[in-house]
Amino acid sequence: MNTERFTSQNNNEDDRPVIEIPKSVVKIGAVALATLGIAGVANALGLFYSPKSPEKGPSPAHQVAQVVEDYSNGIITELPEDTEIHTVTLEEGENPTSAAETAMEEYNEENPENKIDPNEARSSIYETSISMKELYKDETGNTEIQPGTTVNIAIGDINGDGKPSIAIAGIENESK
Repeated sequence: MNTERFTSQNNNEDDRPVIEIPKSVVKIGAVALATLGIAGVANALGLFYSPKSPEKGPSPAHQVAQVVEDYSNGIITELPEDTEIHTVTLEEGENPTSAAETAMEEYNEENPENKIDPNEARSSIYETSISMKELYKDETGNTEIQPGTTVNIAIGDINGDGKPSIAIAGIENESK
């Protein structure tokens, strides 16, 4: 067993402590620093690039929300060609999110070969619900959505990825 200590402390002639580090420890430290330096240079040069981790853009749900928000704000005048708008009048106990989830379930029952992905749908419904409620509040001054309010639900290939999506495309108060 090696009993060599990594450091030893002695006092010099001025009686100040002096730490002595053995040469083997200094060599190990130098090798470690050199390795870190080489790795840093390689990383800076992009030598550690992995094609398995491509740059990620916005999620499909965020893309759907952006298209619908642009449509609702008048930035674009039409939704993609195969997108249908379903208008639902809210009843007591319903809200825009529950209406959209019901519409998704109905769509998936009618189209078992081309279903809307529920996980993506919940994200896009949530995201568009927030922006449409804000738009509703700005237009009406109402913070609460009451029964009798209509909700426009967009269903189709909204973001152009070849898969059906769903989003809340508008909330309107018919009693205005």
